[in-house]
Amino acid sequence: MDENDEIYEETVDEYDDAGFYYGEDYYYEESRIRIFLRRVFNRRVIAAVIAAVILLQGITGAVLSTAVLDAESFAESKKSDGIIYGEFCQQKYIAWLEKLSVSTSICNSDGKNINALELKNNSTSHSYVIICHPFTLGNTYMAQYAYHFYDLGFNVLLPEARGYGASTYKSTTMGWEDRLDIVDWVNNIASADPDARIFLFGVGMGGFSVLCASGEELPENVKGIISDSAYTDVYSLFKENIKDIYGISDFPVVYLGSLYTRVTKGWNFKEASALEAVKNSEISILIIHGGGDLTVPVSQSNDLYEGAAAKGSDHVLISGAVHCGAMGANTDRYWLEVDTFILNNI
Repeated sequence: MDENDEIYEETVDEYDDAGFYYGEDYYYEESRIRIFLRRVFNRRVIAAVIAAVILLQGITGAVLSTAVLDAESFAESKKSDGIIYGEFCQQKYIAWLEKLSVSTSICNSDGKNINALELKNNSTSHSYVIICHPFTLGNTYMAQYAYHFYDLGFNVLLPEARGYGASTYKSTTMGWEDRLDIVDWVNNIASADPDARIFLFGVGMGGFSVLCASGEELPENVKGIISDSAYTDVYSLFKENIKDIYGISDFPVVYLGSLYTRVTKGWNFKEASALEAVKNSEISILIIHGGGDLTVPVSQSNDLYEGAAAKGSDHVLISGAVHCGAMGANTDRYWLEVDTFILNNI
C-alpha cells in the first residue's frame, strides 16, 4: 500500500450491486484519489440539479411575468377569471354606450396619450365618475355600470387601461401603473370644472387601480372610491392563483416573476399594493366583494377594509357572487349600497 491509498472501514449489512454480501466486519481498500473524485462528482451532480431547478423556476417566473403583463390586445378577449360575461356585458348596454359616447384622450405624466370613452350628461351636472374595467375586458364592457351612473345624472369617463384597445402601451401592469393615469384623468376633470365632484369606481383590476390611486395626491374634488373585487397586491393575486392556472407551486416562481418584473419594468409584485395605498388615504372607500370569489379570497377584501384609514369607509359582501360578479348576483342590493355610499359622500 502506498501513500495514496488508505484503509477505509465500513460496516455494511446488505447486498451490494453485484449481489455479494458484506458482513459486519468486512474491510476494503479505496484510494484517496477515487474517494476525492467520487465526492466531487456527487457534489457536482447535486449542484447541477439545483442549478437546473433554479434556472427552470427562473424561466417559469419570467414566463409568468411576460405572459400576464406583456400580452397584447386584451380587449379582444372575453376570457376572465370567474367573470360571467353575459351579466354585465349585455349587447343592449354596449349599443347604448357606443351610440352616446365619444372618444377622448389626454397626455399623461409619461408624455403618452391615454384614451377613454366619455359620456357627457345633458344636465348641467358637476358630478363625475371614472369607471375602470377588469383584467381581460376593455372599457366597452363596463357599459351597464356606465348606464346606471349616467341615469343618476353623472358625467361618465371610461378609461382604457394600459395595454388595452388603442393604448400606446403594449403591456398591462395589472392596474398598478394605471393609478397614475387615473390621477391624470382626475386632474384634467378638476381643471376643466373646479366644482367637479368625482367618484372613482372599478371592478377587479379596475377596483385595484382606483384603490392604488387613493394613495396618490388627489384634489379635494374626489369625494369617494368604490372598489369591487379588488386584490390587496399583485403578489398575493398571483400567489393565490398560480397553482390553479399553471399547476405549479407559487414559490419560488411568483417571487422570481416579481424579481423579473422589477428588472424589466421597475416595480415588483409586492410593491404594487392597494393595501398600502388605502392606509395612507383620507378618501372614503366602499369595498365590495363576492362571497363566492375563488380568484381573490374574501380575506383580502377584509384586509382592505380594515386597512382603510378614512372615515366613512364601508365593506359589502354579496353572498354567493363570483369574482367580479357581485352586480349580476344581486343587482338591487349592489346599486342600493353604491348609491347610498354616494349620497353619504357627495
